[in-house]
Amino acid sequence: MSQPVVTNEGNVARIHRTSAPVPQESNARNELARYISQMVLDLERMANTANLELLAYFLAMARAEADTIAQVPKDKQPEHEAQTQALYHAE
Repeated sequence: MSQPVVTNEGNVARIHRTSAPVPQESNARNELARYISQMVLDLERMANTANLELLAYFLAMARAEADTIAQVPKDKQPEHEAQTQALYHAE
């Protein structure tokens, strides 16, 4: 068996135990992260509507991580936040 290969993606270390090529950053990976971010945003809105503050917080963290992976530009993130905040206060 070959030596394990360790890669770092942000703050996550991954160990690859096979001799397969190490995954590279790709447009498909970024698009998937964007999709996940949008899905989590919907869940976050539902959690906020139901006053599930801790769950909404964790979902916001997951969305922030997905945005980081998707490389959402910093100037677009406040707009993304505003979309979420607008629904938090709707009663």
